[in-house]
Amino acid sequence: MDKYFIALDLDGSLLNKQGELTPLTIKVVQTLKNMGHTMVVATGRPFSGAIGKYTELGLDTALVTDNGGSIEHPTDHSFPKQKTYIPMEMMHQLFDHVKPYIISSFFSIDEIVYAYKYEPKLESYFSGVNSGNVIHGELSSFNISPTGLVFLIHHDKQQAFESYIKDTFGHTLSQRLWGADPFAAIYEVYLKHISKASALRYLLDHYGIDHSKWIAFGDGINDVEMIRDAALGVAMKNCVDELKPVCKDMTTYDHDEEGIAQYLIKFFDLKEFL
Repeated sequence: MDKYFIALDLDGSLLNKQGELTPLTIKVVQTLKNMGHTMVVATGRPFSGAIGKYTELGLDTALVTDNGGSIEHPTDHSFPKQKTYIPMEMMHQLFDHVKPYIISSFFSIDEIVYAYKYEPKLESYFSGVNSGNVIHGELSSFNISPTGLVFLIHHDKQQAFESYIKDTFGHTLSQRLWGADPFAAIYEVYLKHISKASALRYLLDHYGIDHSKWIAFGDGINDVEMIRDAALGVAMKNCVDELKPVCKDMTTYDHDEEGIAQYLIKFFDLKEFL
């Protein structure tokens, strides 16, 4: 049987509504791993928010976090760790200009959260956890470079926020709008050339796997490039609308119905689960 490279998003995809892995999901992933397929977690979470799930899955491959901004191998210290940062001076300039628009903002490095007007729900939304180690302050006061930034912006300042990033940093930075209501909008700001797809292409080459054997599962706006570029990009039944035009297939079941596990059981004809 051909050996595949299978990329797995966590939140909204591999995890259920409680943010947990089910016994069936774990068993299917481990079965495919034992069959020789390369199983890789690719998540928007920081390393600290993903390592527990990686360990629970029993994986021994590199781990993609920060939406592709970080690639590291938890069990192989000889692996060439990749980490791509937004220049600190750029973060300072961006923050100082958009500060009047901000309700809350943060970034995380390892297990430390650097936050302006810290909002635990915002961190939980992006990392899956609330940190016990938060350093408060204006982002322009932190002498450290982030892999990405999260902003909660006043709703009526969306256009000004987007225009400033495009006009000032358009060659380097992009933003994703994660959601908006009549009061606020959530944005992620990241390096333009970095995505889950760019990280996974690096790992395909690292493992010497042909791109035609790349399967990817995802549900969110941060999965667009990954789902678009994979040979078989599979969108979750519960995915955002932006994934529907770029996917090659969709799961029959959503993330709360073990959609990925059910898809893989059928795709690989795993008779022990049928």
